[in-house]
Amino acid sequence: MKSINKPILFFLSFMFILSSCQEDAEPNLPSPTIDNLEIGLNNDEIGVIGEDFHLNADILAGELIEQVQIQINPIDEESYDAYWAFELTWEEYKGVRNTNVHKHFDIPEDAVEGVYDFLIIVTDQNGTITEEKRSITIYKEENLPTAP
Repeated sequence: MKSINKPILFFLSFMFILSSCQEDAEPNLPSPTIDNLEIGLNNDEIGVIGEDFHLNADILAGELIEQVQIQINPIDEESYDAYWAFELTWEEYKGVRNTNVHKHFDIPEDAVEGVYDFLIIVTDQNGTITEEKRSITIYKEENLPTAP
């Protein structure tokens, strides 16, 4: 009987030591989601320098929202008359789990015409970040394409 218990005890001890040496897996934290995203007047992904720009999105946080941010960044493959980028951060949504972000802001007068990456970035209080990227085109008013 003793000879049977020793191998079992040895095996159990070995398994305990082996399992205690394994690294703990990173916790799987829930990420925020962004749905029903509308960008630009009439959801056309167009901005006009000096004019109103529309943003609408439904956001559901994994835990609670820390902040909502937008960035308009130049694209490496594009050429521009000058460098221009833009960023806005809204902390008014901090501490809520879900919200509708409906914002209107002006495209600044110093904006440069061209195609840009538009990013909406939602940071959760649990440290997770979700971003969605779209392509937008910014025009001077006189260069807006006309509908046929």
